[in-house]
Amino acid sequence: MIRIAIVVQRYGKDVVGGAETLSRDVAERLNSNGYDVTVFTTTAKDYVTWKNHYKEGESILNGVLIKRFDSEKERNIEEFNKYSTEFFNPDNKSRNENEWIELQGPYCPELIEAIEKEQDNYDLFMFFTYLYHTTVEGLKVIKKPKVLFPTAHDELPIYLNLMKDVFSLPDSFFFLTESEMNLVKRLFNPSKNLALIRTGIEFKEDINNLLIKNNYPLIIPFMLYAGRIEKGKGLDLVFNAYGELRNRILLDFVLIGKKLMDIPEIEGIKYLGFVSEEEKLSAFNQAYFSIQPSPVESLSITTLESFTQKTPVLVNSQSDVLLEHIRYSNGGFSYSNEGEFINNAIKLYNSKKLRKEMGERGYDYVKNYFSWEVVIDKIKKEIEKII
Repeated sequence: MIRIAIVVQRYGKDVVGGAETLSRDVAERLNSNGYDVTVFTTTAKDYVTWKNHYKEGESILNGVLIKRFDSEKERNIEEFNKYSTEFFNPDNKSRNENEWIELQGPYCPELIEAIEKEQDNYDLFMFFTYLYHTTVEGLKVIKKPKVLFPTAHDELPIYLNLMKDVFSLPDSFFFLTESEMNLVKRLFNPSKNLALIRTGIEFKEDINNLLIKNNYPLIIPFMLYAGRIEKGKGLDLVFNAYGELRNRILLDFVLIGKKLMDIPEIEGIKYLGFVSEEEKLSAFNQAYFSIQPSPVESLSITTLESFTQKTPVLVNSQSDVLLEHIRYSNGGFSYSNEGEFINNAIKLYNSKKLRKEMGERGYDYVKNYFSWEVVIDKIKKEIEKII
């Protein structure tokens, strides 16, 4: 039996995060495919503070053994953001990169010591996300074969000098998108194995499509945004464009997710807050189209979820990842300014035939490349090759 160790900054059924969810999905599916999987992680639930939350020690979740370790430092996000602003100032010539990584966290020396001490018990190590202290320091101590899921995108930390070492250490890289793989090639040109794995998406066929309308006072037609509502997600442009769009067509704008910025008071905007997974998929199903306005994405699960419900997507053209989804699926449009957003929204609004065709193409794209059977089969083949 092949023994796999997974190292990730947070882990748990109630931990929300793209890389963290991916690590759990991979761990549980490899475990159910006959691999012996152990997860090394912190006791943190919250990535903002890294506050110790879960009980330290060993536990089992869905058949997977978890080894948790307390972090030694909590993070004050306001102080860290202030520090980071000065740290990434182009005029700062004396910055300490190791100090920034330590403050970024989670700072958990016991976890690093544990994987170094226990590494001979495993055939392969998988690290998730290049950005955190657990990966930066963990990769250094492992002599066994090791894989990195970078979940990388074009952001300031990836240009740190120490990242040259981080991206030289893995024996193999597993990428979620072609755009991510091309970014890593361009920045680091690693000579190791590069594999386009992608990620798996659940296809839930038994969702009550009318659930969102039954539980909330919604009127169709509407466009949908699902995700964190915060600065940096590109929503300011969308809000501005929607004010003009609403004057031209009767289309509501529904938002679901955590609200971290003010939502303007524009007629037609409806904020629902948090909804259940079934309600979210129902909302995707009932929307005329969904939007993904973020200029920086490493994957965009919500774009893929929209496609599972055969709903086209309107995406920000600044994101190479989102453009990749649209280019390969032909399941929506991209925009670079308010005018393009409005024009493409009106195209989708006016043509049921166009929405249906794009939605079905998006569904086929996800089915062919992002079903869990396809993804796990690729991972298994790569594991066999590495070992």
